[in-house]
Formats: sequence, C-alpha cells, structure tokens
Amino acid sequence: MCHTSRVRTLKAASSEGADGVARTQGLVRLVGVSLILVLVGGCGASSADKAGGTVGQKPRILTMANAGGDPAELDGFIKEVARLSSGTIRIQVESHWRADQAKAEPGLINDVKAGKADLGWAGSRAWDAVGVTSLRALHAPLLIDSHALQERVVQSPLVAEMLRGLNPLGLVGLGVLPGPMRKPLGISKPLVGPADYAGLRIGVQQSLVADETMRALGARPVWFPAMGVIDGLDGIEQQMISIDGNRYDKVGKYLTANVNLWPRPLLLFTSTKVFDSLSPDQRNALRQAATNVIPTRTATLRQDEQEAAGNLCRRKVTFETASRGQLAALRKAVQPVYDTLARDPQTTKFLAAIAAIGKGVAAEPAPNCRTIGQTAGQTAGRSGPLDGSYRVTTTAKDLRAAGMSLDAIVPENYGTATYVFDRGRFAFTEENKEGCIWGYGRFAVKGDQVELTFTDGGGIPPGGAVNRPGEAFVFGWSLYRQTLTLTPVPGKVSPEPFRAKPWQRIDTTPSSRHLSKRCPPPGNALPR
Repeated sequence: MCHTSRVRTLKAASSEGADGVARTQGLVRLVGVSLILVLVGGCGASSADKAGGTVGQKPRILTMANAGGDPAELDGFIKEVARLSSGTIRIQVESHWRADQAKAEPGLINDVKAGKADLGWAGSRAWDAVGVTSLRALHAPLLIDSHALQERVVQSPLVAEMLRGLNPLGLVGLGVLPGPMRKPLGISKPLVGPADYAGLRIGVQQSLVADETMRALGARPVWFPAMGVIDGLDGIEQQMISIDGNRYDKVGKYLTANVNLWPRPLLLFTSTKVFDSLSPDQRNALRQAATNVIPTRTATLRQDEQEAAGNLCRRKVTFETASRGQLAALRKAVQPVYDTLARDPQTTKFLAAIAAIGKGVAAEPAPNCRTIGQTAGQTAGRSGPLDGSYRVTTTAKDLRAAGMSLDAIVPENYGTATYVFDRGRFAFTEENKEGCIWGYGRFAVKGDQVELTFTDGGGIPPGGAVNRPGEAFVFGWSLYRQTLTLTPVPGKVSPEPFRAKPWQRIDTTPSSRHLSKRCPPPGNALPR
C-alpha cells in the first residue's frame, strides 16, 4: 500500500525557510544542508517501477534553486510533480541559494535564466527588481489581506496572464503558490497607525513595493537578508512563522495582529530552454502540480501561523490591534503607492480584478492570545500518572516508519532519548555519536492527552537546532506495564520523533541522574 503523509513543521533558529524561517518538527531539525535529494516514487502510477520512474525510461532530474534552507514549502509541489509525471521527473532542491544576500531572490531569478538551475521560486515581491511588473498587484499594500482571498486569487485566471510577464526574460511561469501574511512587528514601539511609522527604520525584504509603502508611511525602509540581524531597526514586516522561528521576538515585542500588509506568494518558474526540452506531459505535470496543491498549501499556512501565534503568545509578545480608524488611516496613507502602480494599465486592471474577488470573501479573525490560550502545566508539587524516568532508542529507519519525510530525518531527531516527568515539569536529553541535545518545560495531563510546553532547549546539536521557548506539543498517551505509548492528536502538533517507538519507564521515581551527562539540562529544569 502506498501512503503519503505531510511533515508538520515548527520553526527553530537553525535553518531558514523561504524568509530565513528555521524549521523543526518538535525534535525535527531541518539543518543547514545545501543539497536535498527528494526521492519520490510513482504512487498511483501503475507503470512505475520501484525507482519511481516509468519502466524503461530514465527519470529526468531537475535542480530547483531555493533561497531558503527548508524546502518544506515545496514538498507538496515536488510530490505532485512526481505523481503526475509518473515518476519521469524528479526535483532536486538546492537550498541556501545566495545565502545571506539581501537581494537573494532577484539573483536567483537571474541564475535560473542563466541556466545555473533548472527551476526556481521567488516571491512575487522580487520580480520588480528584474523588470517584471505584471506581478505587483499580488503584493500591493493591504489589498490581499486574508488567506481566503489569496487562495481565490491564485486560483483565478489572473495568474496565467500575470505569468506571461516572465516570457520576455526567457522564463516560463509554472504557477503561484499561496504564501504567509506579512505583519508589522514593532521593536521600539507598537506599529498600529500611520503616525507610528514616522521617522522609523523599518526592515523590509526584497520588495520595491514594500520599500515605497514604508516611505509613504513616513518610515525609512532598510533591506535585510533572510535570518538577518534586526538590531538597530525600529520594526520589520514579517510573517509570524518567521518571527517565531528566527526568534525576532527577542528584539521586537509588538505584533500588530490584525494588519496583513501583503502576502508573500511563491512564484514557481523555469527557463524557456528547460521547459521546451520537456515532453508535453511533463510540462503539463509541472503546471498542474502547482494548481493542485493550492488548497493544501493554504490549509498548511493557516495551521503553521496558528502554531506560531501560540508560541509567540507563550513568549509574551504583545498582540496589538489597530482600530477601524487606524486601519482606514493606513489605507489612506498608502494611496501614493497605488497612484504609482496605476501608471501601468495592466496593473490597474489586476488591482481592480482582485478588489472584485475580495468583495465575496469574508474577513478572517486575527490571532488573539486570549483565544489561542497559553498552555499551563500541572501545578508544581503535584504528582501525576506519568511521573517517572523513561528511555527510548530510535533510528532513522524508525522515524521513516513513523511517517517522517526523508528530508526531516537528521541526526538530531534520533538516538537514545531519556525523559523525566516530575510533578508537572519535564526534562529530556537525546544523544547519538553526532550530537547531544536537551530540553525542558512543563507538562499537563488532561484525560488521555498530555501537553508539553517547552521553556528552553540547548546542547550540542549538529545543525544548531534546539527546542524553542513556547513550543507546544500534544499527544494521546497510554501506560501499560511500564511502557508509555504516545499517539498523534488530530488538529494538534504531535511530532513523529516523540512517538516513533514506545518509551520504557526505567524508574518510577523521577530523577535527573538518568539524563545524559554529556549534555545535561540546567539544574533548575526539574523540581528540587
């Protein structure tokens, strides 16, 4: 039986995604590998052999330039291409493309044009810089302000017309995938109304429209790279996933939750030369794959942002709310940007079409710490059914059997793990020959579910990834004859490394002496 499962991801400050977002799945660390070979078989293709290609036909391997460090945003597209092409196309992702460059995406576009990679992706924001103006309506300020509207827009006939703007560069647009919503994060103060931006240095990324928007608000835009340092800035425009994963909340504490400045949709593209070298069926597979994964991608974005919001709430980020008057003032203040965009008749047409689509889309509620909840653990000093010390040893094969994707199976996710649960607090260590990590926090047993909320993590991780404060995971649990089995909970984050194999209770008394001496957690991790 052929089964495909998606890796749920959280973010950790070690390997960046599309905007420098580090990702981890609980203990899942997508470390800084520069080359990830995605091997996907021909599920659903009766003519596919065990290598994933059509019998007698050697698969075509296409390299895809990824400016980030985590190809998770591309997983659905890559797998769908393999399925639709009956395994005759395999996409090989080369990550960290032009790492640490403030203009990485425009550079990547030129690299695909020059034949240095077969495929690539770039945010719609980046194309202005290489002379393509047909995509600017996708990131006009405060226009596409919800995931529902973005999904409708990228599924509409507008996209095909917009993508034709790539042709003069010798490039072919394959499709547009939904991206995260970018919000204002205040560092020196909250950013809720136009007056709050006056005279401030606001960090933006690879967007001439964002640059002009900040100037219209009276701010000075400063371009900074993925995972770039934001010290010295007064605020940034960024998605919650990136704020969480890159720990930008260490510097910025004021998130304007109900202001979506613009989305960051992903435009997938190739060169005309590569596209023409493919068979008609292969060309169709690339384009149709981009269309097919849009609904799943939108659902994933919503889940990822909800998780990021929960982490930020637990780390005491202030979620600001712009009033109706402030929202109206923001729209009025950015009108000069629209005046500039309107000089192009095609962009004017696209702006009007998007506004018309938006009339039938209901507003989406902004994240709110009161409704998200801020996970509380068991009261310290009160023992519970899970108290004790546990140990489990897992391998890469175990993680794969549990449903984890190949690109997430890294040394930091397997080895010998020891967990200690003690009166509402927990600590763990996990080690193998390549590294050793620790983490600790609070836990709460609620019926047949247990919820873990991390306070901190550290150790000697090969890729630099550790659990972050505020990460929260939920599992179903059962304890029988000193064997603890964890199971996933629908709608919650239940990472595979925790539940790949049952844990054996090695001591009914909780004790830090069972934890690794190679990378012990802080002395205050457990109750004294």
